[in-house]
Amino acid sequence: MKKNHFLMCIALMFLFGACQEKIDENVVSSGTSNTKEQLLAMENIDRNSYAEVADVFQETSKITSNHLPFLLVFSANGCAYCDRLKNLIKENSDIKEFLTTHYAPYYINISYTKMHEVSFLNQTLSTSDLVQKYNIKPTPTLVFLSKEGKELFVYPGFMPKNRFLATLEFLTNPTLTQKDSKTIAQELQLYFQEKGI
Repeated sequence: MKKNHFLMCIALMFLFGACQEKIDENVVSSGTSNTKEQLLAMENIDRNSYAEVADVFQETSKITSNHLPFLLVFSANGCAYCDRLKNLIKENSDIKEFLTTHYAPYYINISYTKMHEVSFLNQTLSTSDLVQKYNIKPTPTLVFLSKEGKELFVYPGFMPKNRFLATLEFLTNPTLTQKDSKTIAQELQLYFQEKGI
């Protein structure tokens, strides 16, 4: 019993003595330091998810219109229809050219967290804030905005080539900014009927 008591006293002395010692900062790591290249790679990891169409979509850290309407494509990793959309854009020069000429296109992968400086909102939002703002549920979801950032049309899902190109063409009409999204959706359906798609 005396032996156990003696060992407990030594353990307590060691514990109290250790608590009062100054920690040598050279022994304890304060974390890792990343190179500028590593930090840039981490910031742009979302860009790797759409590398095959990165020539079409602009970098999402600064979302600006350049006097063009916006197309925000919300996607996610492992989304088969997002991959189909990327392939559609990659393989169709008409769509590629129309997007790069008539839109400020952005591909936002919601599987990653990133900060986006959004010019038409005059604020910086996280990816999850953008998801909430546009009520994104399925992916892909296509969000069409005027050059001032007014929501024109939101389409959840994949669009076949002819319908996608017709939608892109229709939504560049500047008079649409005077209409609500419900009216725009109805007029777009009439436009599809006129084109037979």
